[in-house]
Amino acid sequence: MSGLAGPGAQALTGPIPSMLIMKKCPIIIVLCALLAGCATGYHKLTPLSLTGGFKEKDLGRNVWRVTFSANGYTTRETAQCFWLYRCAELALQKGFQGFEILSDIRLAQSVPAEKAFGSNQSEVQQAVFVPIMIPMDESYKPNIEADIVLLKGPINAHPPKVFDAAKLKAALQPHIEKPMKSGGNVKPHVHDYLLDRKLGTST
Repeated sequence: MSGLAGPGAQALTGPIPSMLIMKKCPIIIVLCALLAGCATGYHKLTPLSLTGGFKEKDLGRNVWRVTFSANGYTTRETAQCFWLYRCAELALQKGFQGFEILSDIRLAQSVPAEKAFGSNQSEVQQAVFVPIMIPMDESYKPNIEADIVLLKGPINAHPPKVFDAAKLKAALQPHIEKPMKSGGNVKPHVHDYLLDRKLGTST
């Protein structure tokens, strides 16, 4: 048997492969740690997605179940923005102009200062917003799943229930553009796109 095993046999069965694996293990561990420590980006959820992502399921009759699953480093605000953006994007991709949220979900809102304090405090320009802190463990994961029905135009928008897809997408774009490109969480902002006065009747 020893005569059949030439010098190359050791490279296949000897200790060298184990040494190579041991050398690569730290690199793999570091990469996994870096991915685990990042907020979930805007991308489709696949079996290979380590941090989460979005997915949707066609339930028939223009009803879709849209899900955004995030990791523990993602804020609720980020998950909500990405979920809303995916709903608007899906509606437009399928040739519809809007959508209505059918599920009983509660969207987190921050309101303008004048709405919180009244017209007498109009000099206050800052938004009233309680920041959502990023937890340092995986026990908290802001996952959003709800059913929506896609609507044909014209759309009589009534946020936060009925949305004009194009207007909502345009309103969200400035807030999610940077996180979509470079990662990280959406910056805290006034959710004016959830108010009727911002996204009115479609023409």
